[in-house]
Amino acid sequence: MEFFISLLLCFIVFNTSLTWATNVRTAHFKDIVCNQCQQWCDTTDLIATGPLRQGKAGPQGPVGRPGDIGPPGRVGPVGPAGPQGEINMTLVEQILDRKIKEALQVFNVSSCNGEKLESATARNRSGDVQKTTTSCDGAKLESALARNDSGGVFQVIIPEVGVRNVFCDVIDDGGNWTIFQRIMNGSVDFFRGWDDYVNGFGDLRGDHWLGLEALHQMTNGWNMEMKIKMITRDGVYWVAKYSNFSIGPGSDKYRLHVSGHSGNATRDYLAYHNNQQFSTKDADHDGASSGNCASTWDAAWWYDSCYEINLNGYFHETGYKGIALTNKTLSSNIYLRFTEIKFRKRF
Repeated sequence: MEFFISLLLCFIVFNTSLTWATNVRTAHFKDIVCNQCQQWCDTTDLIATGPLRQGKAGPQGPVGRPGDIGPPGRVGPVGPAGPQGEINMTLVEQILDRKIKEALQVFNVSSCNGEKLESATARNRSGDVQKTTTSCDGAKLESALARNDSGGVFQVIIPEVGVRNVFCDVIDDGGNWTIFQRIMNGSVDFFRGWDDYVNGFGDLRGDHWLGLEALHQMTNGWNMEMKIKMITRDGVYWVAKYSNFSIGPGSDKYRLHVSGHSGNATRDYLAYHNNQQFSTKDADHDGASSGNCASTWDAAWWYDSCYEINLNGYFHETGYKGIALTNKTLSSNIYLRFTEIKFRKRF
């Protein structure tokens, strides 16, 4: 109560003095009155030390320690599925290469007399190169099953050619397949001349070509079917199967005869090449009006002018010189990272 009375008296004195000073219009006198009021207010403990007087803000204190971590929030809704990842084609190649190497162990001997017992015992099988007759008909299923692979190397007796080592697939689709072309890792150069393609080349442990003369002799006079396996660079697995297949004689430049297409490939790419002669960089037998398709595309094939399927192209190329399928009407290309071509008697 005393506080409010003191405050009221100060206000009355100040207001009366200010009015008086204003009336006489003397600034000096107003200052004297205000100074006296201020001195009176300062001597009043309730005003000098009371809640009406507030000091300046002090310096900011130190930052406090972080609070405890709160409980985890609720799990949010599942987001939309992302795009499908790319297939690791390097891993696919490594698996294929390992499986082929496990299956193929070719020995450069004239017969099995030179085989070492220790090597066969270590592999837990009777030997790698087995003898049969004119084709893979005599390949034994048990030999492949024991090794957990698709087949192996067999010695076949080819008329006019002699004894040859070939790879027989005894698992796929009932077996008895003779593989005559495989490209799986680009380790073998397929841009070769006529003699190489006639006689064959490559490594049966990987990329190889059986030979045009062997192909002619093994398909001549028989009802043969052919199968092509392909893996695109996008990881799509395709199969093209033909119910009729044969290769003409050397005197006709090993002309291709193929028909009866089936399989999951988008179209019959090989139909464009049916009835065409084989061409290499040094032997131009294609149907082009000018130039040599084999030289142009760094490969060899049964070219017309020039191709819709080019399975002996350059492995590392992703253009027209690569292992490619092309739709000549739509001008679209599909590039491959694995090819395998094989044939057998059609029963």
